[in-house]
Amino acid sequence: MIIHPTESVYGFGGFLDDVPLGELEEIKGRTGGGFVVLIRSTDAVAGMLGATGRALADVFWPGPLTMVLDDPEGRFHPRVRAADGSVAVRVPGHPLARQLLEQCGRPITSSSANPPGEPPALTAADAARAARARGRTLFALDAGPLPGGAASTLVRSGPDGPILIREGPVGMLQLEEALRGAGLKPRRQPGDGPRVEPAAHRGTEALHITFVCTGNTCRSPMAEAIARGIIAEDGIRGVTVGSAGTAAWPGAPASGGAIRAAARAGLDLASHESVLLTEEVVRSSGLVLCMGSAHLWSALELGGEGHTRLLSEMAGSKGDIEDPFGGADEVYASTFEQLSGLVAALLTGPDRKRGSE
Repeated sequence: MIIHPTESVYGFGGFLDDVPLGELEEIKGRTGGGFVVLIRSTDAVAGMLGATGRALADVFWPGPLTMVLDDPEGRFHPRVRAADGSVAVRVPGHPLARQLLEQCGRPITSSSANPPGEPPALTAADAARAARARGRTLFALDAGPLPGGAASTLVRSGPDGPILIREGPVGMLQLEEALRGAGLKPRRQPGDGPRVEPAAHRGTEALHITFVCTGNTCRSPMAEAIARGIIAEDGIRGVTVGSAGTAAWPGAPASGGAIRAAARAGLDLASHESVLLTEEVVRSSGLVLCMGSAHLWSALELGGEGHTRLLSEMAGSKGDIEDPFGGADEVYASTFEQLSGLVAALLTGPDRKRGSE
């Protein structure tokens, strides 16, 4: 295992063998495969790209585009393949990462270097600390501070054209331009850019929303309580809500400030019990809405690709929602008011006003 740079953040990487893959799973606290694989050139996936993949690789590799490819011949290790047998690969744009791949002569894994619940490391020192926090001392290729930013764009290659799973540095317009010559047109993954629609538009399928913060004692339970109140008041059908925390202590109560803020709006949090965010919680949610970017990264690492967003962005705003934990009741009241506006905009549109305001 090694710490290596990418275009935006530092990552944990290793050869596609049982031992380093097992170490990576332990460090990241996850199982089930699906790790991104860095390759040095398209030669590593010859015969797997198809017309779509070749057109995209010609334009965006090396660079921040990850392609999900079918691997029917089992060319890649089972523990980096997803449940459907596909593998996510890219040729990195960072020169030090490419040099590493050239000298290794083999693909390596790449998963963001961060402790659970924290954003990816932007320095080699922070990445090394993240590894030590999980009981590992790793050699780091130090490329200096990295700029951060969005994770690589994720595209699923297919016979009917590419599907945009996660938009990142490479946007839809750039994909369309790259594929125009090949007569192909990208489309968004069903449910990408998820939004809450009226039940009549969703048919009979229910949508379960999970709000996520750190301890599941302040922000996310308040958001859950607000959503339950709006759903009951407006008679919204086909939407259920819950909440969880990336570092929650299961069964812990809501904080006193959150309970009092909810009570002032006629909502009850006294019986709330904290839930830890897990792969199962993420998988069973139609929409995972996070209070901050650190929670977003954690949910994505747990399999939330395609249905995980910041709550603020989904509600037409921007930025993280600050944690009121330890603050005075006025701080909790301000956070509750902010959440009320965002959740109302999410569920019923930006013009709705809560009766308690």
